[in-house]
Amino acid sequence: MCNVAHYLVRAKYVWGALKQLRRVIDQGEVVSMQPFGRALDHSLRNARYDPSSGSAVWIEEDYCSPPLAMERKAVLDQYFYIEEVVSVNPAEGWKTIAHFPSLWTPLLGLPQRKGERPLTRRCMPHQQLTQNPPAHVYKTLADRIFSLPGVRDDVSIVSVPRARALVLEPSLALGPPTAFIFNSTEFAHLHPPYDSSLHLSLPEPWAAEVTVKGWGEPHPLAGKLVADNYLMVYAPRNEEEVETIYEIVLLSYWWARGHPVPHNPS
Repeated sequence: MCNVAHYLVRAKYVWGALKQLRRVIDQGEVVSMQPFGRALDHSLRNARYDPSSGSAVWIEEDYCSPPLAMERKAVLDQYFYIEEVVSVNPAEGWKTIAHFPSLWTPLLGLPQRKGERPLTRRCMPHQQLTQNPPAHVYKTLADRIFSLPGVRDDVSIVSVPRARALVLEPSLALGPPTAFIFNSTEFAHLHPPYDSSLHLSLPEPWAAEVTVKGWGEPHPLAGKLVADNYLMVYAPRNEEEVETIYEIVLLSYWWARGHPVPHNPS
């Protein structure tokens, strides 16, 4: 008998196999499989990477018992070593893994930002002057980043009035000093709505990728009063760009937690 159910799946893999799987997904081979292709395609495209364990995690819709039997035979067992399959409520399940970066970010990197860069003030205070978003986009981003586990919304120790600091719980702040601002556990801050950009630190080569792909620029005092890898990340112009900015914040967050996300792993 088949009844709809949802499972949190945790699995190990090798990076080379994931590259092959991504090609299979992008060629439409997974989505065309019957009867589970659409659900599996959605799950794998939205799979997350757990930096603390190196595992892939996702929520999978399934209809039969034993769970994932057809999916494993057709696809999953070719690319993953399944560690855990736990029944979950789908909305709650995705929420529990939302603080993990995309599984595909280490392999594919960040997308290219479209259009020209915004105009910024290249002196203090370092601010974004153009391409500032509407209020609902600012709120969407703020709600996402301040929901990260172990993060407190506080007054920034270094930024302009009304800037909101992302302050990490001390027990989680296991990253290097360069991941934080001035010997605190503030690893990033969000500028007020009239600006909506962020300042944060990223490990190399993520800092370089953010700059090269147009999502940000080095802080004017980088390498002087602040770390070399201290950046302005431009404000998202729309809801779609919130996803990329959130992903960049996750790169900073997990580095501050002592679990940097790999970049183009072999």
